[in-house]
Amino acid sequence: MLKLGIEFEKVFAFSKNLLLPVSIMAAFFVYFFSVSGFSEEMYAPVHRLFLITLVLTLVLSSFLRQLRTLMFVSVIAVSYVVISVLRYTYGEDYMFSAGYNIWSLFLFPDLLLAFFIFNQKEARKAWSWFYVFLFLETALIEKLQTQNIEADSYYFYKHVGMLNYPTLYIAILSIVVLLIHYITKGTILSAAALMSLFCVFVGLYLSDNLFAFNLFFAAGVVIELVTSLYYAHGALYKDEQLGIASVYQYLKKARSEYPLKYSIALMYIDEYGRLLKRFGKNKTLVLKKMFISRIREVNPHVLIYNYKADAFVLAYMNINAAECFEKTEEIRRSIAKTIFVFNENNHLQLTVSQCVSEKKRSDADAFAVLERAEENLQKACKFTRNITIKA
Repeated sequence: MLKLGIEFEKVFAFSKNLLLPVSIMAAFFVYFFSVSGFSEEMYAPVHRLFLITLVLTLVLSSFLRQLRTLMFVSVIAVSYVVISVLRYTYGEDYMFSAGYNIWSLFLFPDLLLAFFIFNQKEARKAWSWFYVFLFLETALIEKLQTQNIEADSYYFYKHVGMLNYPTLYIAILSIVVLLIHYITKGTILSAAALMSLFCVFVGLYLSDNLFAFNLFFAAGVVIELVTSLYYAHGALYKDEQLGIASVYQYLKKARSEYPLKYSIALMYIDEYGRLLKRFGKNKTLVLKKMFISRIREVNPHVLIYNYKADAFVLAYMNINAAECFEKTEEIRRSIAKTIFVFNENNHLQLTVSQCVSEKKRSDADAFAVLERAEENLQKACKFTRNITIKA
């Protein structure tokens, strides 16, 4: 019988990922509405805030290899420059210039492209082309401005706030797209993109107020900066794609939370390279999730940590190597008997090679336990696979 229920852990994680970006955005809104009057003196510190956070975000996202954040913030930076130049050139009439109205149309699709294209690691080769694409857009704006083309059509002339009708529709559609993406994925990066895009929308909508324009564009960059740092820190301890803790979490917990007596099993998926070549990265990820699910079915109490692309660490509390061997061997036999089904045409069986290692008094730390298992398993796998051994 199927039962309709709510998975409270997923709901909690969903809300938790949204909390940080929303809190940052809310702080900027509270500050904006708490200001009674706007002056040139107030603009300067907000402008500096934008520049400082922009440089920090670009540098850190490059260092952390977070290409999505780098490209997303690059679009915001180019937009800030283009609109500021148009404001300086046309004064209060900038909103009727062809450059402003056309760039407003480009802005939100560009942000969506930056988010979806560079959300994949395979897109690293395209980053230079994306910058060329932004350069061509700015060149088009400059060309139209030099020809003195006026945006005097009905749809460009009519504005809601500082947004012409097409831009308003595109902006709302973009917000809805990112909202749907967040609802389906629930990651903190998708929440950050949603809140950042909304801040850019508000900044553009209120761009006749120089203070509001700078403040909300800065808010979008701050959201990206803080959440990318939070994500990078969290990624050290949890594999978000697989939904399990990383080996760094194992080392951390073993140092502070594990009992004096525990054992681990280092598990490698046999012929992983062949699987990756046959099914590709995305399907192999699905396969690994099915694999983890099978381990938990056999032993719900085992702690699973992601060690490498093809390896896991299984931790057992308060048992010795002999008991750990029995439990781990049961998992190995169960996996070998399991038929993993992608679809009607893809049925396959997997095998694993494992090494059990017990924490000894002579071990300096948890890494020594893992290192001993690694060394023994590598020696054994030179001769055979689909085995469980003791270190």
